[in-house]
Amino acid sequence: MVDVDMTKITANNLMQWGMANLLQEQKEIYAIRHSGQPVSDFPPQQKGNHTYSVPNFFERAFPCLYPYGQGGLEAKRPTPIQFKDHIKWSLQYFDRRFQKHETFPFVCFSILQHREALGSARLQMNRRNFEQDARVMATITREKLEVACLQEERKKPITDPAVHLLRKSVQAAAGRVMGSNQARYQMRSQIWSTSIYLGPPSLWITINPSDLHDPIAQVFASKNINLDDFVASAGPNSTKQAENIASDLYAASKFFHFLINTILETLFGVKIEGHRVKSSMGILGQASAYFGLDECQGRGTLHLHLLIYLVNAPSADEMHQLLTTLEFRARVVAYI
Repeated sequence: MVDVDMTKITANNLMQWGMANLLQEQKEIYAIRHSGQPVSDFPPQQKGNHTYSVPNFFERAFPCLYPYGQGGLEAKRPTPIQFKDHIKWSLQYFDRRFQKHETFPFVCFSILQHREALGSARLQMNRRNFEQDARVMATITREKLEVACLQEERKKPITDPAVHLLRKSVQAAAGRVMGSNQARYQMRSQIWSTSIYLGPPSLWITINPSDLHDPIAQVFASKNINLDDFVASAGPNSTKQAENIASDLYAASKFFHFLINTILETLFGVKIEGHRVKSSMGILGQASAYFGLDECQGRGTLHLHLLIYLVNAPSADEMHQLLTTLEFRARVVAYI
C-alpha cells in the first residue's frame, strides 16, 4: 500500500499502476491518501462564470474503470451530464466493467441517497415557518429525547411538542430518499388512500422468479444462448449459471424487471408505456389499480409483493355481507 497525495495523481500514474496490477499476479498496488477530512461527493460548485476546480475522485478511486484518468462521473466536459444519467449509461457500457465491478454500483447508490437526503433537507429549510420550527426544536434536550424514546417503546404518542416536530421534520425529509423507512411509510399511506377510494385490494400476490437457472437471465448476463432454438444441455451448467448471476447483479435486476413487466402485461393485462399505464382484461379480471413493492430475500434475489384492485369488485361492507351466503362462498371457491 502506497501513501500518496491523491490530488497529484496524473493519468500516467494511473496507467502505470493499472498495468502493474495486470502484470503482477501476486501483488497489487493501491494509491491511498490517509486524511481526517472527508472527500466531497458533490459536483464542482459554480459561482457566476467561475467553476471551482476540484479533482475527480471517481477517476482516482477506480483506475481500472478509468484507465486513462479521464471520463469520470461529473468530470468537466463540453455538455454536462446529470449524475444519475451518467450512472445509467455506465451500467449499460458494452464491456460490462462498470456493472460487474464489486463496489462501483454501491458507491454511486450511496452518493445518490446522500444527495437526496440533503436535497430534501434543503426543501424543509426553505419553508416559510422553518425559523419558527427551528427555535422550537432548539429547546430539545437529552432528557426530552429519552422520555420520547420510552413513550415510543410503550407505543404511546410523544407528548413533547418539540420532539414531535423534530420527528415530523425528519420523516418528511427522509420520505424523499429512496430505500428509507420513511419512503416505505409514504407507500403505505398511498395503499391506504387507494383502498379508501377503490375499496380493499382484491388480490395479494407474491411473484418469486428464479434467476439462477433461467436461460433468459443468462442472456441478460451476455451469454450466447439461442432462445429461438433452445437446447437445455447446450448452455453453461448449473454451477456456471449461478456464478454468472452472482458476478453480475445488474443483469439479475434487469431480468427481474423484464419478467415482472411481462407478467403484468400477459397475465394481468397491465401495460406500462412511459408514464402511462393501460389496463385491459386479464386472467383474473380487469385491474383498476395495482401496487407492487420488490424486496430482497436472504440470498439476495428479488421478489415482488403485489396488490391488485379489480374493476367492479365489491366494497369491504359488501364483501362481508356476501360472504355470509353459501352461493357467494361457492363462487369464490370456484374462482380460486
